[in-house]
Amino acid sequence: MEEKPKRADVTRAALIRAAEKLIATKGLADVSTREILRTAGQRNQSALQYHFGSKNGLIRAAINERTLLIDARRIEMLDALEDKPELTDLLDVFTRPLAELAEKDDAGVDYVIFLSQAITRPDFSLERAIEEIGITGLKRAYDMLDKLLNHLSEAEIKMRRTILFDLSVITLKHWCLQESPKKSIDDILGILNVTSKELFLTES
Repeated sequence: MEEKPKRADVTRAALIRAAEKLIATKGLADVSTREILRTAGQRNQSALQYHFGSKNGLIRAAINERTLLIDARRIEMLDALEDKPELTDLLDVFTRPLAELAEKDDAGVDYVIFLSQAITRPDFSLERAIEEIGITGLKRAYDMLDKLLNHLSEAEIKMRRTILFDLSVITLKHWCLQESPKKSIDDILGILNVTSKELFLTES
């Protein structure tokens, strides 16, 4: 017999989902903790603080949980690659799992839009997120990207790596908001490929 989720786990998941939905709809700055609690069906005003410490803690937790799910797909894709992948291969690894999540349901769409806002916060650091969360698939992919860019300085590589991540997420956000008929994932990746070649395989 399948064990029922603990009440605390249900509350935590409800708060994360409420935050994703509200931030995707209204924007990061215009969502209050009170709204998140109300949308999650929580009467206890201290529930958010108990589980996450703060609104920022909730945002980090939302990113962490979805990221680990996406990362499992990235690892699967990396394992199927050749030893010396091209930029287009790595862009596929960066972007397709997130696009597949958005294509799956409304929760995935909300997450992509939510993420596009979360990564613009001044305190967001991709390197720190990789380290703290243990995003092994993304780290492997970036290590491979670094090898393609080894003719550049470490600072230049770091900047281009961050731009690639931001570009992929923001592009997917616009794709999620596109009215039907929407472009396919392959069409979106094609657009990113053209842009990325100009940005990442040129000299500093």
